[in-house]
Amino acid sequence: MHVCAHNPTGVDPTPKQWEEILDIVKTKNHFAAFDSAYQGFASGDLEKDAYSLRLFAKHTDNIMLFQSYAKNFGLYGERVGCVSVITNSPAEKEIAMTRIKTLARALYSNPPIHGARIVDIILGDKELTKMWHEDLKMMSGRIM
Repeated sequence: MHVCAHNPTGVDPTPKQWEEILDIVKTKNHFAAFDSAYQGFASGDLEKDAYSLRLFAKHTDNIMLFQSYAKNFGLYGERVGCVSVITNSPAEKEIAMTRIKTLARALYSNPPIHGARIVDIILGDKELTKMWHEDLKMMSGRIM
């Protein structure tokens, strides 16, 4: 599922619709995987755009998040992003970590580091993060 700014439609479920989706996922015991490539572009608000993910994290124990910084940091071609797993099981954590490391090793041995350093510098500095967030607000609704 897309956390926000669904690609290709750009249409997001409302909070009520996300709650209904959550109920279905829980009822059917589905595993929830989220793609977050446009956080900040849908509404201009990082917190608001993360609503669906935070809702699921609050009410479920098994979530996977694929996060890309290519779009909201303008780092196309740098393969900058991360995968996160939420689980309440230490055994499941170890299984997930082993699988992720195996996949990462097979896909690339030494990924580009420049883009990751740029994201780390920006998100590691309160003033730079604030400036980046302001830019996202300005761009929201203009890029998709």
